[in-house]
Amino acid sequence: MIRRKGCSEKGRRSPIYRVAICEDEAPIREALLQMCRELLSQLAPEHQVEAFASARELAQALADGAPFDLLCLDILMEGQNGMEFAQKLREENERISILFITGSSQYLKDGYSVRPIQYLFKPVQREELEDALRTDLRLHHRPRTLTLRTGNKTTVLPIQDIRYLESQNHWVVVHMREGQQTFRSSLSEVERLLPPDQFCRSHNSYLVNMAWVAQTGRRELLLQDGSQVPVSRGYYESMQRQFVRFLNLK
Repeated sequence: MIRRKGCSEKGRRSPIYRVAICEDEAPIREALLQMCRELLSQLAPEHQVEAFASARELAQALADGAPFDLLCLDILMEGQNGMEFAQKLREENERISILFITGSSQYLKDGYSVRPIQYLFKPVQREELEDALRTDLRLHHRPRTLTLRTGNKTTVLPIQDIRYLESQNHWVVVHMREGQQTFRSSLSEVERLLPPDQFCRSHNSYLVNMAWVAQTGRRELLLQDGSQVPVSRGYYESMQRQFVRFLNLK
């Protein structure tokens, strides 16, 4: 059994990435909800997205203990607007990320005090929302360790020390900074638990930590320690796209 280690409200981040959308216009709210769910199905395998029609509804959910990681706030709403809500929230909570959505640049200067990860202008573009979600996941929700349990044995591996993973029959060999460890699992199971913006497939049997890649080629990847990982024809183009995106987000 393989589990990704995360954190709870009191300091340990949950492996489930929870997003709240607060928008008073129903068509925009539903469009954002659908877009977030589609994007996160690829970016964060374990996620939950909820939508709220007002700052009051969102405030009540937070008061009831909803552990959101990211709030997508419309700035101009009836009643308490998104900017006022964010300013009040920051007096009590420094952890939750804030993404402002607006149709006007009027409040941009005021927003810096609450440290939003980004501003998106309406109509929200899919590519821009994806970049914002990737940024927040990378900065605030990326797991630092991978906990692997086999029978009564538990092993915690620092993700930064994982160079690559290799599938061998029904086993996964985890090649570390120093040495390697073997666990009974499928590579696909491990892949679902690792940060999708940091690990990519170079081959059907290989999963690589892009932070370790020094050079890419059509037939192999050269890692920083001098080791080489094969690249198959079927994965070359997708691997190249993922690696370029990884470099742009560093």
